[in-house]
Amino acid sequence: MDQKSTTTLIIVGLVPAMVLSLIVSIVLLGGDDDAEACTPVSSQAGGTANVDSVPEGPIAGYGHEQLVNAAYIIQAGHDLGLTTRDQTIGVMTAMAESGLIVLDHGDAAGPDSRGLFQQRGNGSWGSEADRMDPYISATNFFKALLRIEDRESLEPTLVAHRVQANANPYVYEEHWPAAVAVVEGLSGAQGVMVGEASPGSAQYALGDVQPQTAVVANKVGPMFGIKTIGGYRDATSPYDDMTYGHPAGRALDFMINDIDDGKAVGDRLAAYLQENADSLTVHYIIWQQRIWMAGDPPDAWEMMEDRGSDTQNHMDHVHLSLDVSGEVSVPAADDSCSTEGGTTTSTTVSQGGWASPGAGPITSSYGMRVNPVTGVNKLHAGTDLGGGGCDGPIWAAQSGTVTMARMESGTGTIVIDHGGGVETVYLHMYEGGILVSAGDKVTAGQQIGLVGSSGNSTGCHLHFEVHLDGSPTDPVPYMAQVGITLGE
Repeated sequence: MDQKSTTTLIIVGLVPAMVLSLIVSIVLLGGDDDAEACTPVSSQAGGTANVDSVPEGPIAGYGHEQLVNAAYIIQAGHDLGLTTRDQTIGVMTAMAESGLIVLDHGDAAGPDSRGLFQQRGNGSWGSEADRMDPYISATNFFKALLRIEDRESLEPTLVAHRVQANANPYVYEEHWPAAVAVVEGLSGAQGVMVGEASPGSAQYALGDVQPQTAVVANKVGPMFGIKTIGGYRDATSPYDDMTYGHPAGRALDFMINDIDDGKAVGDRLAAYLQENADSLTVHYIIWQQRIWMAGDPPDAWEMMEDRGSDTQNHMDHVHLSLDVSGEVSVPAADDSCSTEGGTTTSTTVSQGGWASPGAGPITSSYGMRVNPVTGVNKLHAGTDLGGGGCDGPIWAAQSGTVTMARMESGTGTIVIDHGGGVETVYLHMYEGGILVSAGDKVTAGQQIGLVGSSGNSTGCHLHFEVHLDGSPTDPVPYMAQVGITLGE
């Protein structure tokens, strides 16, 4: 894209915002190299932004219409599995290109440019209708961003420049503080951006991978202290597997070259993947120029041809290809790093990215009933699961943002917003059994609490609710639709 004239914007409180952004940007641009191996990486999964509940504004000088467009950008990034940093780069780019306004015209350098990102009519960015649609144009921007090598280590303005091909690679830089403020304001990502993610919630910049692929990466990686995991990429070599490889969103590269004692870690990781091949839906593993196919004996590694470099020969990373045709569960590793509150997960995650919130059996179903404590006949708005017992694990049913995590009227309560009008509710933990905080980003199958009996309860159990657009629905059929059978 040729250089565009940029809209001059008056950003309210720019100097304070820039000071704040220096703090925030430390995490967005990279973490502490000396952090312990089990500390979650700094590239947290991007949050959601509901376009129907965008504030009137202003945020950083941008009004309601502009903030709605920013929300579409944030949501497009989230739907591609991108990080908060990636989302912020997208918002920053649109600020520079269009002032967050869907423009129906270009400029002298690009008369055919259109939309939030001033995308050209050269066939690379879809039809004019695509370029004028804020969500579709943002999706196409992010798909191009995914092809930028080492984008996590580049300055945000240079990442934007490599997508947009602007004559001035630093034209986007001045909009970074405002973009941070807008993303924070619309997605509630402050906790993630300052490194306050809950234990066990590490996320990696994986790109457009299958839901189960992301679950495996985000659960297995922290077990072995892996700092970098490669995910989706377009086919770039004759060795790319189009069915089970990176272009299919079914492959992961666990990089061991940037951690201490990497070879030993890689050996342990490969052994763990073999031992748990069925539950992880492993298709094959490549490590140290050898390949192992699922279903073969553990020692049935076969040598591969020399591809010419350590990376091509998988000397510096363990490659994992997944089947992802069924459910995936992630058992704890014997030598994995421990997490506070016993938050190692071992629940099952469905192909659609949903997990069972707790162990069965079902002790009380959704529907009208006489409350065993009060004696009042009223709606029991959830499903009670009793198999975990006191201090049993409670798992997040799907990825999302924790909106409540506290004692509410004497009852331990956790609420998770999954976007699209879907919320899940978890009740009866004791105060010490609430393992997350409001604002935390959680993943499907992440342990969020311990079973208790606080509030209106006659014994230790998990009361689990599903809300659609604010109203409760029967969790059993709803969870069955997303591949999870409650009570098992």
